[in-house]
Amino acid sequence: MLQWAGKAGMPSLGGLKGANVGKQELRGQVAIVTGASSGVGWQCAVRLAEQGVRLCVTARRHEALEELRQLLEARGAECLVVAGDVSEQEDVDNVVRQCVERYGRVDILVNDAAVQSYGLFEELPWEHITRTFDVTCFGYMRFARAVLPHFRSQRGGHIINVLSMLSKGAAPLLSVYAAAKHALLGWQKSLTLELKGSGIQVSGVLVPSVSTPMFDHAPTQLVRAPKPLPPVYEPDVAARCVVRCALYPGRTRVPVFLQGWLMLFADTVVPFVGNAIMARWGVPMQQRPEPISRPDGNLFHSTPEGVGQYGSVPPTPRWVRAGMTAGVLAAGLGLVGSVLLGGRELARAVR
Repeated sequence: MLQWAGKAGMPSLGGLKGANVGKQELRGQVAIVTGASSGVGWQCAVRLAEQGVRLCVTARRHEALEELRQLLEARGAECLVVAGDVSEQEDVDNVVRQCVERYGRVDILVNDAAVQSYGLFEELPWEHITRTFDVTCFGYMRFARAVLPHFRSQRGGHIINVLSMLSKGAAPLLSVYAAAKHALLGWQKSLTLELKGSGIQVSGVLVPSVSTPMFDHAPTQLVRAPKPLPPVYEPDVAARCVVRCALYPGRTRVPVFLQGWLMLFADTVVPFVGNAIMARWGVPMQQRPEPISRPDGNLFHSTPEGVGQYGSVPPTPRWVRAGMTAGVLAAGLGLVGSVLLGGRELARAVR
């Protein structure tokens, strides 16, 4: 069930919630942020630092993390850099160990590190499929297992999973990434049940398409450069929602309207509409005109390009999103009207 999430105007998925906890004081808490070298992870670190959270940031690219550390420390924040790969258990354990050695505790885990590979399922190399799951799904689980003993000993802690609208939906060319995100949502729901009454909270954010360097890094089996499905939002939309989760734990939140709860509602009421659109236009909507040859991208090795929150595909202007929203609502009302009219005519016919 969709519920509005308070004064921020962001809806959340009710359903499985943690314990009924009030607003949290974030100043002085310690957070590990994975995937922090770019995109949503980078901006999550920036927004959490503004709340007074002490940070441990991790990703494969040490130089990018150092750039983030310098930015945060210039603003008065505390930041520890520990480079590592979420698919390597030794790296994961090292990040948590160094965080606890530096700060004496860890209070929040923000799981964000992810990779994706573009291509039709039957054409994807098998190693791309396993690697996508190893990072995008199992990486979250490795870090959760690494911090849970500390949360248990502290009798409290918070796991925030950066999920995707593809955790509830689907898109051509991204079947494996969508499957990994679906798996994460199921894992999160089960973990919430297992941790009930422990003082440990689990939250999630269903992120829409955002303008991050992920699309500049991602491998593709196609000949044209990939791009996010429209409309495209600012990475800060997701980061602010992560902060909202940290302040008010225990929910899976949806930070936007058009490519958020409206899509979830439509998928429940008229799923055939979205399926028809994605089947017909989903592939071209995810490709730019410029040709490219990037069969492996950053899947197995990090790339130096794409530091910071923004990628090369700009966010969709607000006025365009407003027009798209109006169009979708008008089409929806027209569909409802047609259904009601058809039902009335049928009723007359059987009298």
